[in-house]
Amino acid sequence: MIGVADLERTYAFYHAVGIDLERPGPMPKPAVLPEALTKLVDVPAGTKFRNLMLKIPNAEFAMEVTEFSGMELHPVKPRVQDGGASVLFLRVNNVDAALGAAKKAGAEVISTGGGPVTVQFRNGVDGRTVTVRDPDGYYVELAQPPDAAPGPGEIIGARFGFVVQDSARAANFYRDYFGLDVRVGTASTNDSRNVGLPAARIRAASATIPGTKLQWSFGEFQGVDRKSYTPRIPDPGAAAVGLQVRDIDTAIAAIQAAGGTSITQGGSIQLGKNKVGFVRDPSGILVEFAQP
Repeated sequence: MIGVADLERTYAFYHAVGIDLERPGPMPKPAVLPEALTKLVDVPAGTKFRNLMLKIPNAEFAMEVTEFSGMELHPVKPRVQDGGASVLFLRVNNVDAALGAAKKAGAEVISTGGGPVTVQFRNGVDGRTVTVRDPDGYYVELAQPPDAAPGPGEIIGARFGFVVQDSARAANFYRDYFGLDVRVGTASTNDSRNVGLPAARIRAASATIPGTKLQWSFGEFQGVDRKSYTPRIPDPGAAAVGLQVRDIDTAIAAIQAAGGTSITQGGSIQLGKNKVGFVRDPSGILVEFAQP
């Protein structure tokens, strides 16, 4: 989930890189949030809201774009090394074509040299990647793996990640409390030119979402200045992840026991057939729990 300042502008950007509406139709109009939903996201009465659901080709997750209005907002644009930054990792079959489309839609390239760089993929073979920033400050990595069949820049896979102060701690929390399979790497400079910080060392960890092959990534930068951002749910630049759980009360209690906080007034609300609540985890990541 990403909070944005202008729904139409954001859709135009992601449509340009190959992501489209989950259900085709006109752009929604802002509408005043019902009282229950103001409690869910902790915003004042009278706040307006609209959203889009986007479908990423060959991905195991959907992307929700949200826009709040009628209240005071505080947009944030963290640097790529700052806690609170998020990254959408897109694998493509032609990184040059994908980058060209992104730049035409307003992307800012942050990779060293202003274009794709060579990095070593997990199998030890070199591929090409480039990282850009979208109009709201979110980071998107476009990566062409060495085994990708040549194509026009189409998306062949996706995952998501957050930048945190301690990647091992962030991932291991979800291992210890939620049973996710975790892999923690060692710090290296392999991806540092890709994010425009050639002097930085990056330690990455990942947690595999149960029932899928989807990896949730956590990145930690070393050797560079960094700070943490904790935007509110409605603020442009605030990213969140939605997880389905069997017992939302237990999930919220686990977050609080480890030093995180509950955001939804009363912990959770009933939304249709689901019980839903927002939290901020111990690393500062916004998470929406849903219990069917």
